[in-house]
Amino acid sequence: MAPHRRSRVGSSSSLCRSRLPELQRLVSRPWHVAAEPFSVLRPAIQDFQLRVGDWAVPLETLDVQAQEDGSVLLTGENASPLRLEPCPSPAVVVLLEDVRNVVRRGDQAPWARIRDSFASLQSEAFKVALYPEDLSRLRYLALICVDCGELALAERALELARRADDGADMLYFLALLAMRCGHHVRAADLLHGALLKRFPEGNIPQRMQDLDARLRQGENALFLVPDLLRHLRLTPFDALFERVLTPMPLAERDGWDIRQTYGHRFEETSLRLGEKPRQALLELDRRFNGDSYWNALCSGHQFWFAGNADAADSQYAVAKALAIRTGLMPIHYNCGVLSWLGGAAREGMEQPVPDRLGMGEWHWEASVAPGDVPGAQPPALCLVFGCDAGYFRFLPKLLLSLLRVCASRPDPAFRIRLCLGIDTPTPEQLAFMGELIDAVSQRDFGLDVTLAHGRLTWRDAATYTAIRYLMLPEVVRRYACPVITTDCDGYFPDDFLALFDDLRNTADYGFWLYAYNHGGRQTFGEPWGFGAGIS
Repeated sequence: MAPHRRSRVGSSSSLCRSRLPELQRLVSRPWHVAAEPFSVLRPAIQDFQLRVGDWAVPLETLDVQAQEDGSVLLTGENASPLRLEPCPSPAVVVLLEDVRNVVRRGDQAPWARIRDSFASLQSEAFKVALYPEDLSRLRYLALICVDCGELALAERALELARRADDGADMLYFLALLAMRCGHHVRAADLLHGALLKRFPEGNIPQRMQDLDARLRQGENALFLVPDLLRHLRLTPFDALFERVLTPMPLAERDGWDIRQTYGHRFEETSLRLGEKPRQALLELDRRFNGDSYWNALCSGHQFWFAGNADAADSQYAVAKALAIRTGLMPIHYNCGVLSWLGGAAREGMEQPVPDRLGMGEWHWEASVAPGDVPGAQPPALCLVFGCDAGYFRFLPKLLLSLLRVCASRPDPAFRIRLCLGIDTPTPEQLAFMGELIDAVSQRDFGLDVTLAHGRLTWRDAATYTAIRYLMLPEVVRRYACPVITTDCDGYFPDDFLALFDDLRNTADYGFWLYAYNHGGRQTFGEPWGFGAGIS
């Protein structure tokens, strides 16, 4: 037992003479209460009693045992002993001093900072020192430690934060950090604890035995946890600490599924970063994992945004070759790299472009203007949509909002042509479209309809979204007017026509406008991405 001093408060006069320093120390600061659940309280003197939360003892019977580690044991008649530990604890004080030493040493690799710098590390350590009773701040200190390459400090900070929060999310955070540090068995133990706390009534740990075994054998299997929980329709863990996994060194034994998940996570992270942090992400990942489709692909974007199309083409070619060789596919919005033609390949492209998706065999039909509409005037605007049988469910809402817009048109001669392409529609959907075409041919709604339908020869996440673009050659051949392509899962606002007039009067063309700055330079997205929004 650590040596201690024992003092008894005997009377009010003796208290005034000799025990005020002890009481002053107790009431002048917060203390950690060494109990379950872990808590922080500030003692107070009230009605000649020392109170610490619900614990209270009269001053005349108070016994204070002060120990060398800074803690105190409070006892008194008819009260259970209460142990108080300093706040901040000695462990937190040592951690903060070690953080200060790291900051004093200086940043040896500022180029590698993706999110936070050593200045942020110093700032967060100051906040922890300023509010030592709020141990949750140590989570953010741990995150910044990882960003600054101080993994050991991060583990210590997060373990200290666990004293105030030992819940499922905290155990998951610790598991992620342990895996990031290469401690796979510890990560597996922490994940098991997190699953038991989050899902105490189920057999979820048993259903994740394969993942647990892979993690214990050194695979970075925690990458698979979020998707697995979603597959089981379970509430996922807090994603706060998942950012520490990108970038990180992959293990040689990591399976295809882990590498694929890491690649997609890398692409998503790169998309959200600015130019300099994106470059740091690319360089760190290349040092960790060598050549990969995801690094070459995102390097291509980096060159594209910088205006270096030739270098971008070269990187995209590498990304395509690595993706095909490894069987690891880019995330859906980056699949355009697989058909990207750069440099000389653009000049040698065969003409006309082959109909690889089979849309040349699709059936086209169109409404005619009602008999009381004079002349065969071209439409004032064509709206072009594409969908499959599943996305067709959004069409009634879209159609209703469009009919309301047409009903409010100030110019009776202003007609809109709705052009819809459907991949493999059901008989009921074709019947619905047939009734719609008949209705707008018989009555003047200000709306005309053109339908194209058939079967795509290839289906994936990108093909049906491309229908609207593959229809355009035929649409513009039939109708000489402005054309807008957009999503069918939206709707038309009441002031759509006013917005269209402004667009027509101020712009020649537009596509994915939020990806471009005012100088017309692309700063976001991909060179093949027209976007699924309004074009």
